[in-house]
Amino acid sequence: MKKRVVAVIPARMGSSRFPGKPLAMILNLPMIEHVRRRVCLSDVIDDVYVATCDQEIFDVVIRFGGKTVMTKNTHERCTDRVEEAAHEIDLDIAVMVQGDEPLFMPEALAKLVEPMLVDDLLPCTNLISVIHNDEDLSDVDIVKTVLDEKGFVMYFSRSPVPHIRVQNDCPLFRQTGVSAFTKSFLHTYSKLQPTMLEVAESVDFLRIIGHRYPIKGVIYDRVLVGVDRPDDIGKVEKILSEDPEQKTLYERILNI
Repeated sequence: MKKRVVAVIPARMGSSRFPGKPLAMILNLPMIEHVRRRVCLSDVIDDVYVATCDQEIFDVVIRFGGKTVMTKNTHERCTDRVEEAAHEIDLDIAVMVQGDEPLFMPEALAKLVEPMLVDDLLPCTNLISVIHNDEDLSDVDIVKTVLDEKGFVMYFSRSPVPHIRVQNDCPLFRQTGVSAFTKSFLHTYSKLQPTMLEVAESVDFLRIIGHRYPIKGVIYDRVLVGVDRPDDIGKVEKILSEDPEQKTLYERILNI
């Protein structure tokens, strides 16, 4: 039987670094619409929902013709918000695309989901991209990712890891806000106690690692620029205006 793959985009107005971020305008659309419409372009996604606790976001998505699920306003982690929404959605695999990833490429979702379609025991995957410069390596807004020899995540950190003491070809990776979970594991996750490392690093996926569940890292060779702070909007708009592939995608989503 074909597994039903549904994207759930968590979004809230109360970002500490950028209040109101999901509704920030990027060119002619609110950021949440850039993300939602890009997800709609993926061939592997059967349906798309925005999960939010804010009426403003709910109203904007509905006005543009999207689907939403209202969640509690007590969630501190985006994964917990997606888990609550999953109770109301018919799905086998939940693809979480965070609402501050307006430049992610829709074809990446096929790579993200593929391992879970062939391995029923795999609980979750996370899209990982390569770090190409020292600025990103030292940026605390970028979560660095350490993979083992089989591509499973060993650790996430906001600090530069691994420490390169002897220069070699050891690749450096960063986490993206794009991941996938089986529905059953999402509900398992919600029952796990938050871990000290999760709280210390402010990385919710450390709860998964801390409780000894595997996360498959899916390496994607495109640099994904997320929005963490207001000045990131200008960077995104510049890419949308100058990068031919991104410019074409932007023109496509305007017609959805």
